[in-house]
Amino acid sequence: MKLSYTTLSVPDKSLQQAVDIAKRYRLDGIELRGKEDVHISPESSPEYIKQAQDYLEQAGLAIPCLTAYTKFAQPTMEQEQEQVACIKTYLKLAEQIGAQTVRTFMGAFPESYSEAKIRQNIVAGLNLAAAAAENSPVKIVIETHDSMCSGAQLAPILEQVSPKIGVLLDIIHPWDLQEPIEKTWDLIGNRIYHVHIKDVTATVPEGRVYSRIGEGIIPVRQIVKYLISQGYDGFFSLEWEKSTAGYNGISFEEQMESFVEFMRGLEDEK
Repeated sequence: MKLSYTTLSVPDKSLQQAVDIAKRYRLDGIELRGKEDVHISPESSPEYIKQAQDYLEQAGLAIPCLTAYTKFAQPTMEQEQEQVACIKTYLKLAEQIGAQTVRTFMGAFPESYSEAKIRQNIVAGLNLAAAAAENSPVKIVIETHDSMCSGAQLAPILEQVSPKIGVLLDIIHPWDLQEPIEKTWDLIGNRIYHVHIKDVTATVPEGRVYSRIGEGIIPVRQIVKYLISQGYDGFFSLEWEKSTAGYNGISFEEQMESFVEFMRGLEDEK
């Protein structure tokens, strides 16, 4: 089982500090937030990128994902092409630093536009992005989020695009829609290239209350064991987020400790 965490969880840390956290918890990889220099992005200077590349190589950590912030649910092809141009810069950076995938969002469907047209634009844009990645070892993954939270929502899109386009399965979002992992797998299992792990004690009007992994209300054990039983061999990446203000949510350090303990414990189960 390969474990990582996303540096989205530690925006106040430098890249070196974020890597040191991964090493401290004996993780196999680190997922990098691709925004500005927190922690790396196409806008980073060549000098910074070279320093980051050297440090990551010395740390011996795989990079399962580099997170872009592109959104392919666009009302026009001109805007779609802007997203494609942006993700190309992330593909180049991913190749430089050895990242396996680049994350994208779909975003919410724009109001006052035909849903059929938006879907048509999404497919066209994703296929343009896939063509840009055709000769690259890097794949593009759509995070289950926004307008595409479940296998049922993603499957009709994936059926029309290249296998260079896959899925970053954030386990909380299909669960939100009461889609069990078995159905998610039936619909998009062969396109799941990366997985985010989290757990919560409650979803409240303002957000969520995060918990130790395996001690909340998300069936993390069932989900992880099922994915493995079906042949998933990619990374499981912790994504800690701040709990809603006013609730007693768990800290990043506590959730990280529980993540490693829980996931390594599953490895020992027969």
